[in-house]
Formats: sequence, C-alpha cells, structure tokens
Amino acid sequence: MNAQPEHALGARVGEHPTDNARRRTAVVWSLLVGVVGVAAGIPILLATFDRDDTSTGSNVLPGAVLGIGLLGLGFGLTRLVALVRGRGEMFVLYQGGLVHQRLGRRRVIGWPDIASVRQKGPRPPLAYALGNDVDLRVRLRDGGRLRVTGYTRNAQELAQALAQAAPGARG
Repeated sequence: MNAQPEHALGARVGEHPTDNARRRTAVVWSLLVGVVGVAAGIPILLATFDRDDTSTGSNVLPGAVLGIGLLGLGFGLTRLVALVRGRGEMFVLYQGGLVHQRLGRRRVIGWPDIASVRQKGPRPPLAYALGNDVDLRVRLRDGGRLRVTGYTRNAQELAQALAQAAPGARG
C-alpha cells in the first residue's frame, strides 16, 4: 500500500482536514452532560430506595437521569479517544488515490488498494452536531481501515469521491 510514492497518484484534487476543534466541543458537552447526569441521577436513585412506593413509576426519573448521564459519558469517552487518535488527521485526495495523514504518519493509498467503501444510511437531524452526519467506512485490501466522519471538512464530497473512484469496492 505505501510502496508507491505520493507523486505516483497524479494531480492533487483536494484536501479534507478533520475539524478537531468541533470534535473537542462535542467531547466537552457530552462529558459535561454525562457527569451532571450521573451526579444528579445517583442521589435521586438512592432517595427512591427510602420510599415505600414500589410502583414502576417511581424509578422513571432516576433511571432517565442516570441513563442520560451514562449515555453522555459513553459518547464523550468514545469521542475523546477519537480526538486523541485523530490529531492532525487529513485526507488528501489525488486523481489516483488518497493520502491519509494522522499522528504524523502518512499512508499512500491507490484506488486499487481499496477493498470496500460503505456509507451508513440517512442520518437524523441531530447527527450533524454529533459529527455523525457522514459515516463512511473504507476497508483496504491489506486489512487496514479508514473512517470518514462528519468532523472531516467537506466529508460528503470526500465520501462521494471515494465511492466514485473505487466503484468495484462497493459494499
């Protein structure tokens, strides 16, 4: 995959850097919601244990608050890992392939090196704020993988370019 030099890919078509500032904002808000939800949910849950009320309705509020908190923590932590792993990430598109840069490393990938390109279906309106409006999974013939998310500038254009350039790699 890296055997061919970058200049062998032909003319440069475009650059698609990852917006880690936007990703960082999502991490902060998610972790904030998570910490507040768990911090508020645990005391509410403990307070419901003292009640004699055994109906299921008595568990709805603590369950909802705690659930939202745990979801926020889970989402925030997974995005935090992606933020750390994705420092300096950029996709540079060429006529004959692309170069993926991340953490100071570069991978030169020609179109024949792509085994499959799969984009998840329609995304809900909230997906943009969470960076999930684009979720493209690229599998390489050598077993490597790439993921393009909505945090990548002009991610939809990059996704379309990858799908068109590697038409035999659908699926």
